[in-house]
Amino acid sequence: MFTTFYDVQRYFKVLESTCEVEIRNFPFDVQTCNLKFTAWSYTKTDVDINRGGENIILSDYVPNSMWDIQSTAAREVNTDESAIVFEIKLKRKPGFYIINVIVPVVLLSILNTFSFVLPITSGERASYSVTLFLSLAVFLTIVAASLPKNSDSVSLLSVYLILMTVASTLIVVLCLVEARFAARSTTEHHIDKGFLFVHKIAKVLRCKTCKRIQSVLPHDNTEENKSEAIVFEEVNWIDIVASMDVLLFIFFMTLTILGAFVIFAKAAGH
Repeated sequence: MFTTFYDVQRYFKVLESTCEVEIRNFPFDVQTCNLKFTAWSYTKTDVDINRGGENIILSDYVPNSMWDIQSTAAREVNTDESAIVFEIKLKRKPGFYIINVIVPVVLLSILNTFSFVLPITSGERASYSVTLFLSLAVFLTIVAASLPKNSDSVSLLSVYLILMTVASTLIVVLCLVEARFAARSTTEHHIDKGFLFVHKIAKVLRCKTCKRIQSVLPHDNTEENKSEAIVFEEVNWIDIVASMDVLLFIFFMTLTILGAFVIFAKAAGH
């Protein structure tokens, strides 16, 4: 961080100063910088630094496109040395990061959830989810490059990106597993009660009439099974995958929206 001080009547003086940066609430962070000026080898009785008030005079301050000065203060050091400490509280302007990072990341996360809307028979689901995973990885790299190198604290934006990257990884894995399930046949792989229970829950969530569900195998051609097929619903693995899509879509959409609301509300309202 660079700070410029000058005496209008005499000369310009440019000083470079570094401050400890707290990046937890990036890009809604507020930084406090303390600048200490000391008259070396002199005490207060030799040199009295006149600060001219309790605050820094900002009459010649030029507004910055990235930071706003919230407040300033000046205080003397409670020692024998002739020194003064200027405190500057800076608030980052988050508009650039909201438009170019936060909004695209949230939209990508929502699009990632729509992987479960694509029909499993379309064959494009895996490539779609992998593309969104790579897009989130790119944004994670952009955010990491924008942050100061600091291991003492972690940005909440980085936490959200890592959370969405993990969710995207799970979505890719689940899409591949569902593709494997869809390729099964009820003749070779019987549908057990666990999958039938998932199918029933999905039907309830879709506001359809709950029926007793039973998997009817194609080779059961007896008169008894034919009559049962009229009463009971015939379920295959494509139906099971479609029911899993409903539950997974609701779960990941809730996770995405709730995670974005909690993390960004906490960062902006600190």
